[in-house]
Amino acid sequence: MRKSIVAVLALALSFSAWAEKDLPQLKESADAAVSTASSDAGDYAANWKAAKECRLYGDELVKQKAEGWKAQAKAAAKDGMKYGEIATKLEPQSVEGWYWYGLCVGTYSDCVSIMTALSEGLKGKTQKAFETAYALDKSYDGGGPVLSLGRFWQVLPGIAGRDLKKALQLFDEYIDGFGGKADPNMDAWYFRGALYKDKGSKAEAKADLEKAASLGQKDAAKLLAEMK
Repeated sequence: MRKSIVAVLALALSFSAWAEKDLPQLKESADAAVSTASSDAGDYAANWKAAKECRLYGDELVKQKAEGWKAQAKAAAKDGMKYGEIATKLEPQSVEGWYWYGLCVGTYSDCVSIMTALSEGLKGKTQKAFETAYALDKSYDGGGPVLSLGRFWQVLPGIAGRDLKKALQLFDEYIDGFGGKADPNMDAWYFRGALYKDKGSKAEAKADLEKAASLGQKDAAKLLAEMK
């Protein structure tokens, strides 16, 4: 199965529902956040919020694949990476900058080739971002750093250090610690189900994929259909 570079670099993490969102509204929010951050480079909150809004807009472009999505998503992600990195430098002991920077790298990576992304050092930057976010506050964004880091280790190429044991431990940690919340990330069960499938654990894979599909995770439903 083809892996997109965002998946290769951990990312393909949406942390949002699969229902399509309003792209013009997301763009407006991203533009406003960037404008605020660019007017005050020393404002930590303004910078991480710009990274977040750019990620949300870029990620939705990737999902919807609207006309011209790749160039627009790449530009949004680059802006997000810029402001996220500024945030990490302003307050390196705060989680938000690291987390949203890492997710913006994922969106950017979905728009370029694997070789380009790796040659730009994005594997190391993504790992550092998510590991730092995890260490600072793994409960942030409903356990986002836990799931992000697990996905990173799951789909990293073998030659770059893929570690399914670490991935499974992190998915278990997320599901045990955050899966019971009111609005759990449906991707968690999909990611773990896909991992079980790759390991040949069909029963465990089916259970997780059925859970994800029941929450509306479209890729899980597709994978279940392929398994029949």
